[in-house]
Amino acid sequence: MDSETGVQKPLHSLIPLADFKAILGIDDREDALSRYCLITATFTIEQYCKRSFFVKKQFERIEFAGDLLLYLREYPVREVLAVYAY
Repeated sequence: MDSETGVQKPLHSLIPLADFKAILGIDDREDALSRYCLITATFTIEQYCKRSFFVKKQFERIEFAGDLLLYLREYPVREVLAVYAY
């Protein structure tokens, strides 16, 4: 929770906070520790795998070398909406 505005920050985690607390049997008094553990674990897993696990829109400019394959930075790719040639 942001101390200035009192608004809950979105949690960057692979599982929801409520599921994590239910699995471990943790009550609401340990929210700060639970959030820290989830964020740290998610960050560590992403660093180890060298990628992000969250769905997002990605715009990428690549140099086309005439190959039949387009090598993208993020994977897996769910959908390619458009390809433009300059």
